[in-house]
Amino acid sequence: MDERRRSRRAAPAHGVNVTIGGNRPARMVDVNSEGACLELASALNPRGKCRIALPLPDGIVRLMAQVVHCKLIGVSGPESSGGLVYRAGVRFLDVDARLAVSINLAYPAPITKPKRTGPIKVKVNVNALDHTAETGEHGAN
Repeated sequence: MDERRRSRRAAPAHGVNVTIGGNRPARMVDVNSEGACLELASALNPRGKCRIALPLPDGIVRLMAQVVHCKLIGVSGPESSGGLVYRAGVRFLDVDARLAVSINLAYPAPITKPKRTGPIKVKVNVNALDHTAETGEHGAN
């Protein structure tokens, strides 16, 4: 997947629910101080704006966000009424530096090893190669 974000998003350790527009429940898939990925039961209008109530340790903060994309991803299971499930990416519009720190502290990004680039070390069993060359076989056992 083409990563266009400037910073990594964190998946909450436990299910975090947010509210869109005051009455539309959604589940937060991941978040950072710039935006979030949400799953919800109805579509959001791409390029539209919405207000999201995001829970933080010191209370709920209401953020204005722009919908970057929204697509149907499937149907929820029978335990969840079997309705449609949409996944939307939103970009926060009104996050200042102090609020950005609060969001990143509440939902820290995972620490991962950097992707390896460059040559890869390979070990070759020389004895197996010599054996196949002498017998004329093309497959080592």
